Amino acid sequence: MGTFVLGLALGVLAGVAAMWLGRRRPSHPSVESPSDPLAGRAELISTITHELKNPIMAVKGLASTGSRLYASLDDAERRDLFRLIDVEAGRLKLIADETSTAMKLDAGSLAYDRRDEDVGRIVEEAAWRTPVGDHPMRVTADKDLVAAVDRMRLGEVVTHLVDNAAKFSPPEAPIDVHVGRADGGIRIDVADAGPGIPPERRATAFDRYGSWRPKGYEEAPGAGLGLSIARAHVEAHAGRLDIVDAETRGTILRVWLPSGG
Repeated sequence: MGTFVLGLALGVLAGVAAMWLGRRRPSHPSVESPSDPLAGRAELISTITHELKNPIMAVKGLASTGSRLYASLDDAERRDLFRLIDVEAGRLKLIADETSTAMKLDAGSLAYDRRDEDVGRIVEEAAWRTPVGDHPMRVTADKDLVAAVDRMRLGEVVTHLVDNAAKFSPPEAPIDVHVGRADGGIRIDVADAGPGIPPERRATAFDRYGSWRPKGYEEAPGAGLGLSIARAHVEAHAGRLDIVDAETRGTILRVWLPSGG
């Protein structure tokens, strides 16, 4: 049953990716070269299926272990088992959501429902919903930060930035999220204590399906969609997403949005 589910999931997503590439506008030559579209398609399918395979196999392994050892586990061990299954299922959902959003962005069919919202509250809620493992996180926000934003899409931006900070910084290293006023608008900073992004890599850091990883993080999960989606959402709000060096060590992913209200 597990093998069947794995094969079905990978096959369906590969088919969706192939259909998507066949319909894409030729505006992203870094993903699919016009001179060799089949090679670009194969690379994309390989990337997505690889990202799907790991959480699917993890869920399968955890479920198999639980079914065999359930009677011998105490309550704490059972809760931990279900927690791990939930984490891996969340990874699957994130991959599916990212792929769906990227498809809509490519098709130009993603609508934004922009209304005057409390940006600080949106950022706080989204940051605390994002799994960060053992990283301690601090989230602070100034009061009365109002802007015309799509609540769901801005929440996705924060989720991607916090997830990126958690993946590319040492375990137990702090993540600092702050929302305040700056340059006549609203600034959202997500700071980590990781190795940072060297200047020569920053021009391509937001490219879709980027494969570069800092030293020591080569096996970090992710299909390379999160930051590209975050930038697209920010730009749809007439804002900017930049990479800034932290004062000591690490990276700040900085969002600027025009304020309103």
